[in-house]
Amino acid sequence: MFCKLTESARSASGMTTLLPKLGIISGGGTAPLRVIETCRAQNRPYFVICLEGQADAGLASDAPHKWLPLGGFGQLRDLIAAEQIAEIVMIGRVRRPSLKELKPDWLALKSLTKIGFNMSGDDALLRGIGKTIEQECNVRMIGVQNILGGVLLREGKIGVHVPDEQAFCDIERGVKVARALGEVDVGQSVIVQQGLVLGVEAIEGTDALIARCAGLKREGPAPVLVKWAKPQQDARFDLPAIGPDTVKAAIKAGLKGIAAEAERSLLIDRDTTKQIADENNVFIIGIR
Repeated sequence: MFCKLTESARSASGMTTLLPKLGIISGGGTAPLRVIETCRAQNRPYFVICLEGQADAGLASDAPHKWLPLGGFGQLRDLIAAEQIAEIVMIGRVRRPSLKELKPDWLALKSLTKIGFNMSGDDALLRGIGKTIEQECNVRMIGVQNILGGVLLREGKIGVHVPDEQAFCDIERGVKVARALGEVDVGQSVIVQQGLVLGVEAIEGTDALIARCAGLKREGPAPVLVKWAKPQQDARFDLPAIGPDTVKAAIKAGLKGIAAEAERSLLIDRDTTKQIADENNVFIIGIR
């Protein structure tokens, strides 16, 4: 369906490689916009699948798109076939709904029954959903890092600010706790202040965790946020992410900085994120 030419063939013909059509399953936040912009820059065919109750209103108003319910697996399969989508990326914040809120169709119900919706953590659930989409829709699931160049957080500081000795101690403590959370597929984020764990991420998401911990701060050196991928994390789905909204939430809550796992975390809108952090005396650092 999609022709891929060799380098020599492209040089001889003057043609460029036709990239496979991309389906962008979009949750909340600005990350889906970056994928749309990249597709346009590459002249890559794409179609945006906006998740009802999750994606931002107006996300794809000037792009080919359709709104689908979270539980509409049958609609998704039919859409993928009709649009001749070859690859799928899942990007953006998605709040995990209850089974009642999900309102699964027969295909979704069959899949979720096999996965064990109420018994699965987010990573296991996403891996199961991804497998179902690949099998039922005859597409390939890919990670956003395969589309957005340089989106993975590198090791070292991002910007001008660096953690002090206390912050490094809190980061070390946070990594240990985040790894333990990841082992049982619970969350990816921890907030630590002076060795005390102020909060861990569960179903509420990072922004809600930050807001909740704002009222739990102690006197003295400010808290740090640590984000860490789960040991069993499928790199195609839900890698820890830092972006402008994360930094703004951290500033509002009075955090000193953010640390995340290098090469297994996403840095969205790098330049904007860095600028906001630099201007507000907040560090961002990638660690191994």
